[in-house]
This record gives sequence, C-alpha cells and structure tokens, in this order.
Amino acid sequence: MSDIFHEIDEELKADRARLLMRRYGGYVIGGVIAIILLVAGRQGYMYWDQAHREDLANRYQAAVLSDDMVGNLSELTQESGGYGMLSRFATAAELAKTDPQAAEAMYLALAEDSDLAGIYQDVARVLSVVHAANTTTVEERLDRLAQIDKASSPWAALVSEWQIALYLEKGDMASAQRSLQEWKADGQALTPRANARRQLLEQALGGNK
Repeated sequence: MSDIFHEIDEELKADRARLLMRRYGGYVIGGVIAIILLVAGRQGYMYWDQAHREDLANRYQAAVLSDDMVGNLSELTQESGGYGMLSRFATAAELAKTDPQAAEAMYLALAEDSDLAGIYQDVARVLSVVHAANTTTVEERLDRLAQIDKASSPWAALVSEWQIALYLEKGDMASAQRSLQEWKADGQALTPRANARRQLLEQALGGNK
C-alpha cells in the first residue's frame, strides 16, 4: 500500500516539476543564455582590449621612430587613455623644436584637460612655461606656475626653480629671494643636478640672505 502512495507522491512531484518548467522554464533558459553571453562578451572584450593596446603600442613606437613623428602621431593623439596622452606629450615636445607657439598651445590644452590626473596637468603647465613662445609674457608664465599647488605637487622643485628664473628675468630680486627661501624650506629631496642649480641660483642672488 505504501508503494502506491509513494508512486502517487512521485507522480505529483513530477507533475509539479513539469508545470514549473512550463511556467518558468523560459526564464531559466534565458538566464543561462544571458550568463553565457556575458561571459563570452567579457572574454571577447578582454581579447579585443589586449589586441588594441598592442596595436597602439606598435603604432606609437613606429611613429616615434619615423621621419614625421608629428604627422604619424596625429591619429594617436585622438585616442583616450595612456597612449593618447603620451602621444600628445610627444607631439608637443617635437613641435617645441620648430614651432614653440604650437607646442605651448598643446601643453596648455593638456594642462586644462580634466580627464588627466593632476600630476600630468601640472607637468604640462610647467612645460608650457619651459617651452613658451617669445610672445608669452613673464607675468603669464608666472600666473601658470602659481596655479600649481607646490605643497602637494611632485614638481614643486621645478616650479620653484622656474619662478626664481622668471623673477630674475623681470628684475624682481625680492620675489626671487622669497621663492628661493621657500624652496629651501620645503625640505623636498633634490637630485644632484637640481641641487647644483639651486646653489647657482643662491650665488646669483647673493648667497644665503
């Protein structure tokens, strides 16, 4: 007798299972397919991304080694991400040899690009001063350097050095002395070359005043 009840119970379970599958089976199958597609899509994107980055690296290297670096980097400068930024910096550096105004404009564009990390914006701003065209005034260059927070920037020593040089260029010895004392007080470690340049600036300003 118990076998009959057991068989009936099993059939009821089977019927419920078939009913559930008819009602929700489509959703289950759809969910499984969605998971498979997501995994396949992720793997496909990873493969594409790796291939894309390798292609960018090869194109960048070829452009840098070519006779027309600026022209061959032009497409890469439109790329987002690291190689796009690197191409813009490399283009500006190459332009600085023959067209300071174009180089300065590109460095300023990098300095104002909010998509870049602050460290890259700051160095672009410094380079816009280093490679400024003759038409750019001392005050304009000083204003750019003043936008950099020397308390947190890794380029603080370079900023101080150029501020002193610009103050000397305009004949403002008091401001040059003040910047020198601030530079000495910030405690930032210097490379041997930077330390040597600072010593030369101290001598130019009359020693430790």
